[in-house]
Amino acid sequence: MTDTTTTDRSHHPGQAGAALPVSPVQMLVERSMALAIECHRAGNYPQAEELYRAVLSLDPAHADANHNLGAIAVECGQFLASVPFFQAALEANPKERQYWVSLVDALIQAGEDALAGGVLEDALRAGLAGDAAGELVERLVGAAMERARLARPVVGRMPPREQLAEINRLFEEEKFDAVLRMGRKMTRQFPQCTMGWKSLSAALMRVGQRDKAIEPMQQALALDPGDVDMLSNYGLALSLRGDLVQAEILLRQAVGHGPRFKQGWFNLGIVMRGQARLQAAEAAYRTALEIDPGDVGVLINLSVLLGEMNRLPEAEQYARKAIEVQPGHLQARISMGMLLKDQGRLPEALQALRAAMDLAPADASALSSYLFVANCIPDLDPVDRFAAYQRFNQHFGEPYRHLWRPHSNERNAERRLRVGYVAPVFRNHACRQFLEPLLANHSHERVELFAYSGPYELEDEVTDRYRTYFEHWIDTRDLDDDQLAQRIRDDGIDVLVDIAGHTKGHRLGAFARKPAPVSLHWLDSGYTTGLKAIDYYLTDEPTVPVGQEGLFSEKPWRLPHASLVYRANPGMGEVSELPAMSNGYVTFGTLTRAVRLNERVIRAWSALLQRVPGSRLEINSGNFSQAEVREQWFQRFEAHGVQRERILMGFESPPWNVLRRMDIALDCFPQNSGTTLIESLFMGLPLVTLASAPSMGTLGASVLTSVGYPEWIAYSEEEYVDKLVALASDLPQLAQIRAGLRPKMQSSALMDEAGFARDVEAAYGQMFRAWCDAQPPGR
Repeated sequence: MTDTTTTDRSHHPGQAGAALPVSPVQMLVERSMALAIECHRAGNYPQAEELYRAVLSLDPAHADANHNLGAIAVECGQFLASVPFFQAALEANPKERQYWVSLVDALIQAGEDALAGGVLEDALRAGLAGDAAGELVERLVGAAMERARLARPVVGRMPPREQLAEINRLFEEEKFDAVLRMGRKMTRQFPQCTMGWKSLSAALMRVGQRDKAIEPMQQALALDPGDVDMLSNYGLALSLRGDLVQAEILLRQAVGHGPRFKQGWFNLGIVMRGQARLQAAEAAYRTALEIDPGDVGVLINLSVLLGEMNRLPEAEQYARKAIEVQPGHLQARISMGMLLKDQGRLPEALQALRAAMDLAPADASALSSYLFVANCIPDLDPVDRFAAYQRFNQHFGEPYRHLWRPHSNERNAERRLRVGYVAPVFRNHACRQFLEPLLANHSHERVELFAYSGPYELEDEVTDRYRTYFEHWIDTRDLDDDQLAQRIRDDGIDVLVDIAGHTKGHRLGAFARKPAPVSLHWLDSGYTTGLKAIDYYLTDEPTVPVGQEGLFSEKPWRLPHASLVYRANPGMGEVSELPAMSNGYVTFGTLTRAVRLNERVIRAWSALLQRVPGSRLEINSGNFSQAEVREQWFQRFEAHGVQRERILMGFESPPWNVLRRMDIALDCFPQNSGTTLIESLFMGLPLVTLASAPSMGTLGASVLTSVGYPEWIAYSEEEYVDKLVALASDLPQLAQIRAGLRPKMQSSALMDEAGFARDVEAAYGQMFRAWCDAQPPGR
């Protein structure tokens, strides 16, 4: 018998080591639990059950007592009877791994596979480890395949062979409306023919009606539970809906029934990547490639996955293989460009992305990727960079200008405004530290909040927290740009906020249709969107100095104190003592990605190391996790006379101990660092930023101004190096700065969450008032 009992973890409030009095009830609960567990392990279930129930009479929410009562029910074969006890245990402590495992296991043994899969989805969101989840998925797959093995396909009257050929021909010709009509007719006349249900579901998927495709998929699988095509299609449909565990179960059944079924392995790789189980995704893609080594879709997906795992040279090989197989494949060219970008090979990256744009001049993803890389090119004229953004407006803004229609929103700027936030993800993401403090501090007397969420990855517990900040949550995954724009109009949004810019999953196409009276861009990408349809860019004066408005399609709206607000990660820990005091040398450091390390940055950092005798440089981020990649960078510094022994490269996550062993943080240019710049300050590291043109070239200046250190802003490479040398030359002063930097930051505008929310709400109100005032009388 497996021991599924959980030990009583009762504890008493108070400080560690404090001897607080224990109430008689607590003492009785603890003694009863100890006796109950002893009886339980001895197999004396009646006595154990009686004692557990006695505990619950004194403490109805006692998690272990509820769990162990459920365990007794399972051990006695009463699987469904155990479920309420496990649920009660989870309600008391949703972070306990064993409670989730016990509940899912009970449902599997009860034959409730669908319910078990749904609970497993919840368990992953609550943080159940991937290994434990994988074992439970394997059990669910085994149970489902055994039922499929025992089932016999339903055989009934079949349609004429000509009719089957006709529906196949219509599907191949992509005449999906005709397939829908014929499929509905076929399922009525021949309900036991799987072809009708399969054709109907496939056509519904192709026309974007994913939810409606589910029922015919279920009908087809009820007729033939081992149909690998249907299992794979159903799994993919569920994954697009976010049901990743259920999708995995179906796809593992598909490849279990058909080990050489390439599409099943490919779809399984997609689902595993969506669950952030990257090694499992890699294994699935590699199996698909063994079946068909020249499949371009698999090659590209594996390349992207390896890039996410920072295996960049290997990822580049697969992207090149995809281009070799199909030179005109757009996504292969884009993937190549982004992989070269991640290796800091910026001219090559631009060349690859220009090739993609030549293939498809009006493709949004190619142009957005090009814009991202162009922002990192040190010698690109800001006017030329802005011209590329204007090209985006030419292709993806102006064609929809005819769809702009008057808005009927009530013209009263004093009323409660309806504010919509549009984001590809509301989850544990890099923007969370800036977005969440604003949303958490919004005054709901002043604004009614709408989330337009398009999660393309697994939601998590942060998503659950985000949901509490909004009155309305709209899932946009199945809405195209026209439908999303219409939904925003129907919701009566007064102020619409884009927080994605040109990053992955953006919905700028909906903004191009001008669905709200006021629209603005804030936070992500750090620059203009290029769209004339967006009214404002929410910023501050250091980010967009007076006179640089012409580099934006939107009108810069400068907040009075800071352009953003920062909430520190609670696990960062304390600031360390200055490492240089014990090391005897200064350590400069950065957590930047390779894309920001251009030749000008390497030259400046090399000059810095040469001017500060004995100093070291640490570069730590995912892009430097592979020895082959590090070797390329060592050679680039050696070309400037810096010995590799003075440079430490690698990757540690989380990076808080890395920051604790640095003395001074290094910012990049022309694109400044982002989140890592602010995290470095919070860990007590001073930094110098080189302010250049907008497009992330002024972020450092904005942050340092809001924290109260404008003297650390440089305006030339020489001044940049001089200021860093001055910081490194006075260790007592550096130690004093380190000790006081976090408290000063915490009292600054950068971390004034409530104050920032009031500034933003005032800006929204003033923007909307400007719209009201601009409307002609009588409207």
